[in-house]
Amino acid sequence: MALNILHTSDWHIGKPFGRLDEGVAAILRHARLKACDRLADAARAGGAGIVLVAGDVFDRPSLADRELRAPLEQMNVHRDLVWHIIPGNHDPALAGGVWDRVRRMGLPGNVVLHLEAKPVEIAAGAWLLPAPLAAKAMSVDPTAWMDMAVTPAGALRIGLAHGSIQGFGSEHRASIEIAPDRPKLAGLSYLALGDWHGVREIGARAAYCGTPEPDGFLDNAQGFALLIALEGADAPPRIVRREIGEHRWLKRVIDGGRSSDIAGLEGEIEGLGARAKQALLAVEVTGRVTMTTESDVRQRLDSLDGRVLHLERQFDRMVPAPEADDVEQLPEGNLRDLAGELAVLAGDPANDRRAVAARALRYLFELSEPVSAQRPGDVA
Repeated sequence: MALNILHTSDWHIGKPFGRLDEGVAAILRHARLKACDRLADAARAGGAGIVLVAGDVFDRPSLADRELRAPLEQMNVHRDLVWHIIPGNHDPALAGGVWDRVRRMGLPGNVVLHLEAKPVEIAAGAWLLPAPLAAKAMSVDPTAWMDMAVTPAGALRIGLAHGSIQGFGSEHRASIEIAPDRPKLAGLSYLALGDWHGVREIGARAAYCGTPEPDGFLDNAQGFALLIALEGADAPPRIVRREIGEHRWLKRVIDGGRSSDIAGLEGEIEGLGARAKQALLAVEVTGRVTMTTESDVRQRLDSLDGRVLHLERQFDRMVPAPEADDVEQLPEGNLRDLAGELAVLAGDPANDRRAVAARALRYLFELSEPVSAQRPGDVA
C-alpha cells in the first residue's frame, strides 16, 4: 500500500522568549500557533491526510487554559486532516498534567492523543506505533517495545517517538535515549522523531523534522516539516522537506574593519524585501577597527535595526585599534593621555591583558561622546 504523511514536532506553544522584548516575543508566540495552518497547507499539497506530531506541542505544563485550547482549535479548523499526537519531554503525560487538562477540555474529533504504547491502525494497512512520554526523563528506551509489537503481515509500521538518538547531539547523556537502529530492530517503515530542533535524517528510515517555526540562532535547518511518502512496508520512505517557518533567525559574523562585510550584510537584508521585518538578526563584530570605523559600523547597524524584527549586536571580539587622529580628537588632558596608553597596550600582541585594555579603551571613547554608543540590543 502507499501512504503519504506529514511529520512535525516541537511546536512549543507558549514558549516565553524571555530574553526578547515582550512585543517581539508576543509576535513569535503567535507565529508558533499560526504554523498549524501552514502545516495543514503543506499536508494537503503533499496529498497527506494524516499529520504525525512527535511530541512537545506545549512548551511547559504551567500554561493557561487559553493557551492549551488555541492549538486544538487550530487543528479543529482543518477537519479534513487527522492529527496524531504523543506527549514529549516538555509536555509529558503526568497525572494532573497538561494532557489531563486538555482531555478535560475535550479533544476535537480529528485529533488523536496517544497515551499508550500499543499499535493503532491509522489507515488501511498502516499501523502507528506511538511511544508517549510520561516523564521528562527516562532510564529506558521508550521505543524498545516496538520490536515485539504485533501488526498484520505486510503492514506499514510507523514509529512515533520523542528523544535523542544515541550518539547524536549532546556529548552528555540525554534524558531520553533512543537506539539508532530501532527501525531495523522493529521492522519499521519509518520512525518519526521529535526533540531535536532541526531537520536531520538518521539512516534511511528515521528522521527528525525539527520545529516548524525557528526559535533560535542555530544553523540546524529549523522551520520545516517532513512529507513522508511510503510506497510499501519494505520500500525506503521518500522524505521531502516542506518549509513552514514564517520567521528567519540569522546569525552573522562580520569583520568590522572590512567595509565589504557590513555592505554584504546590508545587501542580504535588502534582498529579503518585505520578509526582512520577519527576520531576527544577531551580528557579531570582530577584528581590529579604528574609532571612526567603529562609529560607522554602529550607525549602520542602527539603520538595520529598523528594518528587521529584532537585532542583537555583540562587540566582545572587536578590538579597538585607534589611529593617532582618533586619540587626538579627544580633549587634551588626562583622558587623552590615558587613551594613548591604553592604545599601546591594546596593540601589543605580547600583552596578556590586551583584551582588557582594548575593552577599557572602547569604554573610554564611549564616555567621551555626548551620547553613549551603547545601543538597545547590544550584548555585553
